[in-house]
Amino acid sequence: MKAVFKAELLIQYWWIKGNRWLAGLWLLWPYMAVVVLYVLGTSYGSLENLAKSLGVDDPILYLFAASNIAFAATGIIDTVVGIATWHRWIGTLPYVYLQPNRFSSYLVVSGLASSLFNIMENYLAILPGVLIYSGLRGGIGLTVVLLVLVIGSLPLVGIAVAAALASLIAREEGNVLSFLNPLLLLLSGVFYPVEVLPRLLQALSAAVPVTYVVQAARLAASFSHGPGAALYYAAYTLGLMIVVYNTLSLAVIELGEKSARSRGAIA
Repeated sequence: MKAVFKAELLIQYWWIKGNRWLAGLWLLWPYMAVVVLYVLGTSYGSLENLAKSLGVDDPILYLFAASNIAFAATGIIDTVVGIATWHRWIGTLPYVYLQPNRFSSYLVVSGLASSLFNIMENYLAILPGVLIYSGLRGGIGLTVVLLVLVIGSLPLVGIAVAAALASLIAREEGNVLSFLNPLLLLLSGVFYPVEVLPRLLQALSAAVPVTYVVQAARLAASFSHGPGAALYYAAYTLGLMIVVYNTLSLAVIELGEKSARSRGAIA
């Protein structure tokens, strides 16, 4: 599977090299998100009120980190589902499925490679703005968020593979993405504290990996409080989710592959 991982990284690299203008515009999206969120957040109050509502000391730094998290989290789901549906659209899905490696393993490895590439791409796009705004301290905080985001991407890839197989079975990849991505952002509390959600949704948010990445981002934007045990708790929880989610997703993926084959969605 090393060849699949390397090939997916090369695909991402050559796509950027062949579409430089489009890639350049795409790198501006995190900054546009920060501007829009800043305008919306301060339209009915001051910057201090925005900091209080977000629960951070530095709302601008948090908005930079939050935009990175939002684009990376939704990008993981989009990428893995997109890989599966792209092969179905161009007619190569049966050949990919008949390779020596399991189809689910192919999706995991290729999706992980693309996800890590996109996470680093978003990080490098936002890093200059963070360094200009808050200096080395902000860059260190963003790097902490990056490390936690990489850990958080591992259980998300398992969820994304299950979503990809569901889209193949239902042949409705757009509906799967339009449901899963907003739900992911809603429960994780990327742009607002989870405490404002109803109690049921607060309980569900504890099962979303992105929630703990958001906690790390809040800590990175609240230097006066220090990381403390909360950052370690987020890392340990994500580590546990990697084991539990990926173990459960393997069982779901096994059933999904059988169902997809029986319906003729794969082979």
